[in-house]
This record gives sequence, C-alpha cells and structure tokens, in this order.
Amino acid sequence: MASEKKRSGGFMFGVMVGVAAGLLFAPRSGKETRQQLLGDGGFNAQVDRIRGAIGAGKDQAAGQSDVLRRKIEETRERLRTMAEAAGDGGSGGDSGGDSGGAPAQ
Repeated sequence: MASEKKRSGGFMFGVMVGVAAGLLFAPRSGKETRQQLLGDGGFNAQVDRIRGAIGAGKDQAAGQSDVLRRKIEETRERLRTMAEAAGDGGSGGDSGGDSGGAPAQ
C-alpha cells in the first residue's frame, strides 16, 4: 500500500516538473503556438482539411475492399476447381453425389 502511494506521488511530481519545464522553455507565446497549430485559416480550415483527409481515406479503403473481394472470389473459384478435380480423379466420375454407399474416409 505504501509503495502504491509512493508511486503515485512520484508520478504527480513528474507531471508537475514536466508542466513547469514546458512553461519555462516554451519558445512561443500561447497565441503564437495556436496560430502555428491552426494555420492561417483557423479552426474551420483545419476541420475542413481533416474532413478531406478522412474522405480520401474512405475512398482508398473502399478501393482496397473491392480489390480484396475480387481476390477472395478468385481464390474461392480456384479452390472450387481444385476440389472438383480432386473429386473426379479416382472416384469413377461421381463427384460427390450420394451413391448409397458408406462415406469415403
């Protein structure tokens, strides 16, 4: 229990030192920092830029999704063809129908 209090006290001390160091060594005023972060267009321009990036990401994801669907369908078809070929080889032409006998093992 004492170790837990010691650990959280050390954490709080570290937070306070970090905040103080940030305030002391900040190269710009708050207004200048906000201007740098938000740019010339302000907050709305940044929101528009982020929305544009999200839209582009959605378009790219949709394109990748289509490519993935095509690859999955090609793989399914290839596996289906291989399974049919394996079923035909040695079964006397019966490709999985119910012949009335015991299932193959």
